[in-house]
Amino acid sequence: MKNKKGFTLIELLAVIIILVIIALITVPVIINIIERAERSAFKDSAYGIIKAGEVYYSNK
Repeated sequence: MKNKKGFTLIELLAVIIILVIIALITVPVIINIIERAERSAFKDSAYGIIKAGEVYYSNK
């Protein structure tokens, strides 16, 4: 009896293909989340600048 250890090439390719499929699904979702966060941060910065202007002019 031979004691076989390790994986065959087909098994390794199957795992790689599964990982690629998962990456193809998740990468666009993550990019979309990052873009929404950037837009939200820009809006918050704009509101902060407007608020700072209002405070500046109310103190004058």
